[in-house]
Amino acid sequence: MDRFFDLSNPVMRFLSRIVDLAILNIMTVISSIPIVTAGAALTAMNYVLLHLVKGDETYVTRMFIKSYKENLRQGIPEGLIAIIAAVITATDLWWLHASESKLITMLMIIITVIAGFLFVTFVYMFALQSRYENTVKGTIINAVKLAIGNLPRTVCMMLIWIAWIALLVYLHRLAPLVFIVFGFALPGYLCSMLIEPVFVKLEEQ
Repeated sequence: MDRFFDLSNPVMRFLSRIVDLAILNIMTVISSIPIVTAGAALTAMNYVLLHLVKGDETYVTRMFIKSYKENLRQGIPEGLIAIIAAVITATDLWWLHASESKLITMLMIIITVIAGFLFVTFVYMFALQSRYENTVKGTIINAVKLAIGNLPRTVCMMLIWIAWIALLVYLHRLAPLVFIVFGFALPGYLCSMLIEPVFVKLEEQ
């Protein structure tokens, strides 16, 4: 029994990681409630996630608050850019949804693909912001470069988020609870596993 509760036990490590992700996600959701602070919250989340992926000794609450404070100024405009892009895309798809034209359907598919690419670019952006010092413009440009330059990883990240959103839709009534507990952090953790090797390669160069 003592061996089961040993932190070196794979099961205990897994359960510990699940708890860390739950705490991290709840903090991210709460910190994003004012909307304008969503960028700083997502940046802080990525800061913790990248440390978790590296296997560093991680103090979720302390590290989140530290990164949140440090990135609040730049996180606000970056978050607003992401939110505005999401609103514009959602509005376009909403208006196009009413049409049954094949041309419109094709246009919706194109917009959805572009939106997916932009979404993952914002994932790169918040990860970059959490790790490197740069201007807002510089961070966005670098995020686009990484998204294009690491296209297979970018596609995998898109698929992760598509699968996660599909799962939330499938869960229906349970979706709000699952979102509060794991909504950002769980898919974000999987994406961080793809992003971390990219950052390591950049730093080696």
